[in-house]
Amino acid sequence: MHMIKTLRNLLVLSALFGFTAHMSVVQAQEPNPDNFASVMIVDFAGIMREASAMQDARKQIRDRQVAYQQEIETREQALREEEKQLAQQRTLLAADVFQGKQKQFQQKVADFQKFAQARSRVLDQALAEAQSRFSQALNEIIGSIAEERGANLVLHRGQAVLFATSMDASKEVFERVNAEIPTITVEFKEGS
Repeated sequence: MHMIKTLRNLLVLSALFGFTAHMSVVQAQEPNPDNFASVMIVDFAGIMREASAMQDARKQIRDRQVAYQQEIETREQALREEEKQLAQQRTLLAADVFQGKQKQFQQKVADFQKFAQARSRVLDQALAEAQSRFSQALNEIIGSIAEERGANLVLHRGQAVLFATSMDASKEVFERVNAEIPTITVEFKEGS
């Protein structure tokens, strides 16, 4: 019995000694300032959405979309009229002549569908390219502000659950991006 108490005391002492030794090693290490992150938070998505240049780009695209829609509706109406005329000629024309005209009409409809899809692609591509150019410029501005603030880590607001308000540089980035890039020219590549 005495031997069991002695073993137990010995185990407790060795555990305490190990814990104490570990604590002294941890406390003996000096902090390295290079290991600390200076964090800056930016509402990237919000700036992409609200910046004056991107609002201007979306307006340019909407304006072009309205023009395209009018052009599409005009062509669509012309195809409807042609379809009515073709239906009226059905009983007047020989079957092979009618089938030839019907085949030509179907080709016009297919060409029209390709045209409408191409216009949609032009708009999508124009928006994607404008967003890409703006995003690159935005990243440069974020980089310069991070450098000015001494930040070595920049996070999107959505990546941070909790943060000190002093880390949030969104307003500063937003103001600078609006001052440096108030508008952006959207390029519509209709020939592609």
